[in-house]
Amino acid sequence: MTANCSATWYDGLTALRREVTLTVEGASLTVSGEGIELRYLLEDLRIDPRLGSVRRMLRCPDGATAETSADLFLDELLRRQGKGGFFRRVHHWESSLGRAFAALLLTLLTAYCFVSYGVPFLAAKAAFALPPATEELMGRETLQVLDRLVLKPSKLPEERRRELRRLFSSMAVRYPERAGWRIEFRSGEAVGANAFALPSGIVIITDKLVQLAKNDHEIAGVLAHEIGHVNYRHALRHLLQNSATALLVATLTGDISSISSVAATMPTVLIAARYSRSFEREADDAAVVYLKGEGIPVRAYAEMLARLDADHWQERERVPRFGELLDSHPLMLERVNRVMENAR
Repeated sequence: MTANCSATWYDGLTALRREVTLTVEGASLTVSGEGIELRYLLEDLRIDPRLGSVRRMLRCPDGATAETSADLFLDELLRRQGKGGFFRRVHHWESSLGRAFAALLLTLLTAYCFVSYGVPFLAAKAAFALPPATEELMGRETLQVLDRLVLKPSKLPEERRRELRRLFSSMAVRYPERAGWRIEFRSGEAVGANAFALPSGIVIITDKLVQLAKNDHEIAGVLAHEIGHVNYRHALRHLLQNSATALLVATLTGDISSISSVAATMPTVLIAARYSRSFEREADDAAVVYLKGEGIPVRAYAEMLARLDADHWQERERVPRFGELLDSHPLMLERVNRVMENAR
């Protein structure tokens, strides 16, 4: 079977263009035109795939090229080379508006699934693989930055701080990895009644939150919630989910140390953090489990959440807040209701 087409020829040495005829016979291609008579084996040729109505290039082993719009001729060459089936199917899809729209929807769905499920999975995997020394460094440096920017020394009496340290220690003893976990007391109008869980098990609680609580059962609920954040590595996972490049490098190459490069962003992440519903539910569930295990009414924690919510809305117009405990907890009423449901 013989096939031919016209093409524009470039010899690869000069900018001169010539009109030629391409003829295929068996396993070879002949290029003929004025002053040109060349022959190439089909297996040595490279042919560009279809791209809409763009003229395609046939590339020869000596650097010469032929440009043509004869798609059927080039497709026949690809077929004889045993190639091109995939690209023909792609072009077939591109030529159909319905199929192209379906492909777009599939691409969007794939991207959504990766962001919604793939990234959180990889973030959790990387967060739990992080060396303790790196996590401890991140927690310490984050606290230093927060102390410079928004936190002030606590004004709570030392005896009160000792009491709350004993409470925190009695709660943390449940976790075998608790070495290094500690509670820190801070104040500051910019943070108000608040609590933070930093990497390495540092839990910050503010003077105003302690003063807002009616009893230590309510404080225990908040501390159990923050310990839940620490135990599930929520701060690290939140950071990694917002640092996709470091996350992919860490999980695909196994180079967990690369995560350290994003540690400097941790204070910003915590200040602006709005944990996902799933993170908040996990931390709330941890608080409920602790309170039930200790025989403490779960209502105490729910009432503390409601009181914090009320204080937040009263103060938000007067004082701009950073890292607000309630800003980072979506739909507080939903959370309070869910805590009460789990109390039964």
